Amino acid sequence: MKKILPVAVLAALAGVNGAQAVHVNPDGLGQVLLYPYYSTEGDNDTYISLVNTTSDYKAVKIRILESMNSNEVLDFNIYMSPYDHWSAVITSAQDEASIDVAGATIRSADTSCTVPLAVSQGQTIPFRDFVYADDSENGLDRTQEGYVEVIEMGIITDSTLQAAIKHGSYTDADGNPEWRPGDCAYLDAQWRDGGDWDDDNDYGMSGVTGGLYGYGVLIDVPRGAGAGYDAVALDNWGESIVTSYHTNSGFVVPTIGSGSSDYAVFDEGGVVEGTASNGWDAVSAILMKGRVYNDYVLEPSINAGTDWVVTFPTKRQYVNQGTVAEAPFTDAWDDETSTACESFKIRYWDREEREPTTPIDPTDFSPLPPPDKPQELSFCAEANVLTFNNSNVLSASARTGYNVDLEDGFNNGWARLDFAAGEGHMLDAGANTFSGLPAVGFAVQRYLNGNIMDGVIGNYGIAVNHKADIIVGSSN
Repeated sequence: MKKILPVAVLAALAGVNGAQAVHVNPDGLGQVLLYPYYSTEGDNDTYISLVNTTSDYKAVKIRILESMNSNEVLDFNIYMSPYDHWSAVITSAQDEASIDVAGATIRSADTSCTVPLAVSQGQTIPFRDFVYADDSENGLDRTQEGYVEVIEMGIITDSTLQAAIKHGSYTDADGNPEWRPGDCAYLDAQWRDGGDWDDDNDYGMSGVTGGLYGYGVLIDVPRGAGAGYDAVALDNWGESIVTSYHTNSGFVVPTIGSGSSDYAVFDEGGVVEGTASNGWDAVSAILMKGRVYNDYVLEPSINAGTDWVVTFPTKRQYVNQGTVAEAPFTDAWDDETSTACESFKIRYWDREEREPTTPIDPTDFSPLPPPDKPQELSFCAEANVLTFNNSNVLSASARTGYNVDLEDGFNNGWARLDFAAGEGHMLDAGANTFSGLPAVGFAVQRYLNGNIMDGVIGNYGIAVNHKADIIVGSSN
């Protein structure tokens, strides 16, 4: 059987690729990238990196979304040359002397062409609060936490456009050598009156091909600590029949739900395939988690703390459609409370297999409570941070932060979030039904070592991806 299974899996994978089914690429390359969390809360900055590993010229949408309801706070386009690398920092506006507003900003020293041009010109761009102005919580401080979507919109095939994007050796106005793209202003002009893209957004374009990867780094500047994480890569997202998904920077499309409705989920050495009703359900299907697992470290001797990031990238599609949420979510967005809450259960163990027990009262009524009854918690945002024993490693705000108090003596161990236990957390995706919620994320652990050498203190931070169960059954 061990010899037969890999062959079967390979055959299934071949079918998936041929059918253009969207799936999570465990090797990190894709057409869509999801960065589960950025933060400028406390003393944090977040660095975002994006790499084009291919020989193609790519048009890419960067979409930054706030944490509570995934409202867009900034969108722009990047035009990447072959083998290009782009990076930027998301930081607090209070750290920018030239900015007199609250909230977060983005700034890049990278010259890769952007539309609008301001990003590639090195300007600091404040995030915007227009979309959620009618919510009860509508300040610019809401932009200080969230997550990032990167969506490949298509390949640029026109040679004149390619020449404008391609990096090369030039001289500046003072005659000094510099390495930069050919003519970013030319790309900007194509979206204006009389431009080729203003007339036809598919001009000189072809379909998406993938090969993008990315990562984020959360840095606590004064403490000298940071933690990096890989972006979640969705491959075969684009429909092969679509010329491109290319739009101007001011458009809210494409979204991560604009792609293929065919999906493939890799589970227990096999492939679960299906066709969902739409692209949103397909992306939700491949991100569904029945239970999520990770470690916690709270060791007092090293001042350890742990936070878990749990983000629901598709949640907005299911909770913003009216007064009733759509499955797999159960609570519609309420703009009066600025919440849409989903319950789940949590259990935890130490490193010696112990878990807390409910004290048994010898005079209690029968039936007695189970000794391992899980705690019930709720996440009310779309990008959530669960901290253990108020360690608050990421300095999450009250908008996104939740705490779980562990029993005395449980300093180090692992925990399980059970989304499938929540009533109504079911996604009907064609022939398959998935239990749980569509989630991505990671744990951040931070330690302090005061015993390195005299006068030296070491701060350490690591990020560990969540592990998960996929719970799937037949819809028939």
